[in-house]
Formats: sequence, C-alpha cells, structure tokens
Amino acid sequence: MHTVAHNSMKVPSRALAEWVEWRAGRIDSPVERLGYLRRSAAFWGGRPFRKALMDARAQRLSAFLGFVLLLPAPMITDGASPRNQPVAPADLLPRLWQVESASDHELYSNGLRIEKRFTARTQGARPFQRWRIDTGAREESTEPHGIVFHMTESDSIDYNEDNNKQLRRLSSGQMGFVRGERAYHFVIDRFGRVFRTVPENEPANHAGNSVWADDKYFYVNMNHSFIGVAFDGQTRGSDGKPTATEAQVQSARLLTQLLRTRYRIRAVNCVPHAQISVNPSNMGVGWHVDWASGFPFEAVGLPKNYLTPLPAITLFGFRFDDSYANVASEELQDAISAGETVLRQEATSRNLSTAAYRRILINRYRALPELKRQPDFSAVSARTSNP
Repeated sequence: MHTVAHNSMKVPSRALAEWVEWRAGRIDSPVERLGYLRRSAAFWGGRPFRKALMDARAQRLSAFLGFVLLLPAPMITDGASPRNQPVAPADLLPRLWQVESASDHELYSNGLRIEKRFTARTQGARPFQRWRIDTGAREESTEPHGIVFHMTESDSIDYNEDNNKQLRRLSSGQMGFVRGERAYHFVIDRFGRVFRTVPENEPANHAGNSVWADDKYFYVNMNHSFIGVAFDGQTRGSDGKPTATEAQVQSARLLTQLLRTRYRIRAVNCVPHAQISVNPSNMGVGWHVDWASGFPFEAVGLPKNYLTPLPAITLFGFRFDDSYANVASEELQDAISAGETVLRQEATSRNLSTAAYRRILINRYRALPELKRQPDFSAVSARTSNP
C-alpha cells in the first residue's frame, strides 16, 4: 500500500485522502472548504498527499464534469444562443444601459467609461464560433461566448505621482501599438482608463492557439470565440506579483459586468490567458502564462476559475511541464492535477492505457475539420515553451 510519512508515522494516503475529501464535502463555505483542504495537504505531507487527495477528489469530479470528452452531455436545441440558455444563480447580472455616446467615449450606468480614440478601423464583422461537445458540430453566432484576461507584458515603471507624465506617455504609446496589432478588444491602462482597441464584433489577435470548454461547448483558437481584455502591465513585477493597480481592477469589474450583461456571458467562460493557451507543436499547455497566478477573480466579480480542471488536458490530451506548473498558482496546480487524474480514470474506464487514451484525444484534436492552424499572434503576451 502506498503511504506517506508524517512525524515518523505511516498513514495510508488514499484512505486518508478519501476521508479528508469526505470531511471537506461537509463544509458549506467554498472558501473554508478550500482552506481546510490546503491545511490538510500541508499537515499530511505536501505534494504526495495532495496527489492522493486529487485522486480522491477526481472520483467525484468525473461524475459531473460534463465537458470531459465522450461523457454524456446535456442536449440542447440546435441553433440556440447564449441568450436562450438558463442562467445559473451565480450568473445573475445587473441591468445596465448606455448613458451617453460621443465620438471619443461611451458612458454606462455602472460608471464605466470606454475611451474610443484608439479603436482600430473596422475590418467587418465575423461570426463567433464554438463546437458542441455531444456531437462535435460547429456553430456560429453573432455574439462572443466568453472573456479572456491578459497582461500586455509591456515595460513598466513605478506607479506613483512622480512618474505621472511618463506613465501617461507610455500608456499612449501602448494603445497605439495594440491598435496596430489588433491585439486585444479592450486595454485597461494603469490609471484604470478603459480603451476599446478592436470592435467587439470582430476577432482580435489575443488568444492564438487555445482551448476551453464549459458543460455544453468547447472552444478552440479563441480569437473567434472570446473577447480579449488586457491589463497594461506585467505578470511578474519586481516583487514577483502582477503589477495591476487597484484602479485597473475596479475598471475590470465594471467592464466585465458590461460585457457579461450585454452578451450573456457565463462566469465559467471568464478565464485568464494562462488557462487556455496551448502549443499544438508539442501538445503542451501554458504556451503563454500571463495571469497564471494572482488574477483578482473575486474583486472582478467572478468565481475562481483557477480551480477548473484544464479542458485542454481532459478534452484533447495536452500535457504540462514543470516550467508551467511552477509559475501557476496553487489552485491552478490543483486543476492541472485534477485534469490528469480525470484523464487517467477515463482511460481506465475504457480499458486503455493512459498513453493510448491520450493519443486518441490528441488525434481527435488534430482531426477537427474546421480547426485552422493559425499563427499565435499574441504579440504582447508572455510566452513559455513546453519541451
């Protein structure tokens, strides 16, 4: 029996993990439940115990993860749009409206002001796309299905009054560059000003090669699926933390409210770039790692999606390496482990080795008939390779 050691005592890791998971399930508060699981993992031996805990947790995850490939998924009516779908209580949104529109800005009832002077010239509306999990059929719609949050990874200086003039100059230069690259739909500068840089009904070059899924649909190469919202700044500042300012976070909350209300975007489809980015050349996740940790989900009014097992792993067999895991938050590391565990369990349920089942998923990804092998145009985002 595999065991973990603690204080010179041998404890059956799988049985203990199942017991801890059972106790966690009796804690109503998600925050308190996560804290209990983390304290247990630290007390009983760190990473070995956490792996056993994730194995136990995945036994329950696989029962309801509707986005795991080949598992039954709820059927919906062909041609249904997000506006027709039931909205979960967590997705209830406030009523918002446009207060005024001028040549250089828009103002909304929640206080959001969108600057328009750096908006790129229109290239024509393009349909947004998604694929049904149950049938693999491709669907098109006139509205985006989610939001991807980015960091521009641009040069940064200390955010203080003494640097005010230089901060303003850097912001103006950054907006001009983003507009020329059509890199994001929106950029929030360090003062919290929100700039529209690409019209929302057109693709922006923000997501590149990417994979995400909810309970009914999966999304690939998400320039044509999700809206890109970037914080001007760096994923890792001098202190190792994202450089986002409080003003940026406040504006991100207002912008997220508007986009979710306008397009009926579900909270599960509001994700940081690090969760969706993939490298098809080596089938690795985490080609870009902006917001791999530290994204202010709660402050932006969202659940912590870091805890979602990565669909790129469970759907298409993508792998991860230590360079990606090391920059990921603890929650995202748990999501990676959960994705791998679910993949192994699905392989076992089909009497296949993990390697054989992974090959099936990889071949399914590569065989997607409508999947365009587009270059990764995320010119201002952080990169990491998966050897």
